[in-house]
Amino acid sequence: MPKTVLKPLGKVLMSGYIGEGEKAHEFEKKFQEYIGNPYIAMVNSGTSALALAYRMAGIGPGDEVISTPMTCLATNEPIMLLGAKIVWADIDASTGNIDPASIEKRITPKTKAIVVVHWAGNPVDIAAVSKIAKKHNLKVIEDAAHAFSAKYNGKYIGNHSDYVCFSFQAIKHLTTVDGGAIAVKTPEDYKRAVLLRWYGNSRSNTSDPIQWVGDVEEPGYKMHMNDVNGIIGIEQLKYMPKITAMYKKNASYLLKKLEGINGVELPKITPGGESSFWLFTLRLPDSEYRAKFSALLQGRGIANSIVHFRNDTYKLFSEWKRSDIAGVDNFCSRMLNIPCGWWLSRADLDYMVKNIKEASKNIR
Repeated sequence: MPKTVLKPLGKVLMSGYIGEGEKAHEFEKKFQEYIGNPYIAMVNSGTSALALAYRMAGIGPGDEVISTPMTCLATNEPIMLLGAKIVWADIDASTGNIDPASIEKRITPKTKAIVVVHWAGNPVDIAAVSKIAKKHNLKVIEDAAHAFSAKYNGKYIGNHSDYVCFSFQAIKHLTTVDGGAIAVKTPEDYKRAVLLRWYGNSRSNTSDPIQWVGDVEEPGYKMHMNDVNGIIGIEQLKYMPKITAMYKKNASYLLKKLEGINGVELPKITPGGESSFWLFTLRLPDSEYRAKFSALLQGRGIANSIVHFRNDTYKLFSEWKRSDIAGVDNFCSRMLNIPCGWWLSRADLDYMVKNIKEASKNIR
């Protein structure tokens, strides 16, 4: 959190107006300009953005939605809450991203949408997914919680699919403490997102003190962003070119220095993609090796984690369990994430490299 946020944040806090106002709207405008899409609506969390996307995609009881189990619960729980069935697709074990070939095999007449997650900030093969969606007249929803500043075919994530959902939660590249955004393709969808985030009601309607001008056509939610989050977002956005460049620079250094280490497979980037490297995902020989590797790094002060637990094994989703997701099995038993963020110095990176090399030699 930059110290420069304190003065404008204090001004907002003491202004007497901390709800959705000019600062939330200013942040929305600046974020639209940054991504290059004028149809992005701010909301109070990435989870809310996903819930809005599913609602706007027309998902409901009896529908099927193809999704990935390799993600946060936030991706899949809102689908369940709409009464739809989740159909698990397999993933590419070399990236953690959904496998387009697996999607095609799971489409039925009940399929309504495809949900993809850009694992660790590495873009999914959007062209392949979009081709399948167009063929079967399906909506595509991107969970871009990891992928702020990632690019696909030269454009920032947020410009490709029907709905793209961002998270500004505490540990993301850009944080507003909590918050999110939904990117859409048309002015009509943008207008609807703005309405649905506030009870289906337009806050921009003018009226006299006792006569409201306007109407409510469909029920919505209380998902708007407030000015406190907005002013933090405005200030954070100023630093994002430098911050995201540091993630990518550090990841590039790790890719170079860790290349060729026995038993350690490095992140694979999707052709046409530029990863945001929210995580740096290693793949190790097996789960037993990973446990020893993790403990060794942890013991030497190097943070590591699997970050997300595969969703399909939760009791919550037990009715949709399936056995034909070998890529998920492979990836989840082998992957381990280490940091590559802006806060790491070159000395930190070299220390990580040194200990990863030692671990690979000492673990049997």
